[in-house]
Amino acid sequence: MTDTVPEPGLDEPVDRRPTPPWTDMGVGDVRPGHWIGFNRRSDAARQVSDLIRADIVAGRFAGPLPYEWELLDLYGTTRNVLRAALTLLKEQRLITRAPRSGTFGVRPVASVSLARTTEEVTIYGETAGGSIFDSPRLSIVHLCVQLVPAPETVRRNLEMTGTSAYFVESLISFDGEPSRVRTSWVPQERFPGLVSEPLTAYVPDVLVRRSGERPVARRLLLSTVNADQWTADLLDIDPGQAIFHIERLMCLADGTPVEYGFSRYRGDRAVIDSRVV
Repeated sequence: MTDTVPEPGLDEPVDRRPTPPWTDMGVGDVRPGHWIGFNRRSDAARQVSDLIRADIVAGRFAGPLPYEWELLDLYGTTRNVLRAALTLLKEQRLITRAPRSGTFGVRPVASVSLARTTEEVTIYGETAGGSIFDSPRLSIVHLCVQLVPAPETVRRNLEMTGTSAYFVESLISFDGEPSRVRTSWVPQERFPGLVSEPLTAYVPDVLVRRSGERPVARRLLLSTVNADQWTADLLDIDPGQAIFHIERLMCLADGTPVEYGFSRYRGDRAVIDSRVV
């Protein structure tokens, strides 16, 4: 995945926000690396919809989705959040409801292999090497950092024996313009004390320092979805605008899973770049 940066000197749209979008949500002034730590129903609904989407794409539900009480237990959420998550998936045409038959997941009809093992990001005009966050043009704000009970989908993908995981949601910007929202689930059992002090760095870089190696992707699934209202507010785009959605499972060289999560990229600020070298 390559994030593109607008060329200097180009006129900005007249309706461009003069301040970061999260300052309009009662969060207050924040700086790169600052931990906000809020979790509204819209945040939780988006997180749960990611997990349900992953299970639908993986073919976990052969028939209709389980009953509501089963889904509540499966994803460890509340009735209101679950219903909001299902509404998001219905708007994105990932589920369909049939009278007297139930709710069904709609699986993709095609899969295209890009043969990639990383979710590497290259900033146009700069030399690759080291962390992308060494660039003065890039900033990160951690919107949410929590130690939470891991939903079953997360435990299964991360092959966890424990029950707790760190959940981190970050907003990444280039030249002050929002580019992507990135969520991560990291197993506490493999990285105890991950947030014993304020988390100010890019999660993959933190995992490199703690594990001694850079994780690679066992799985990267790319799709396009329409931005929900909350994602649109964060990325400073119109609701319903197409964005890239990536599900990823990152592992160490021995196959141990260390991070599971999702990224949402602005479609007008990123391109897919897969090359054979």
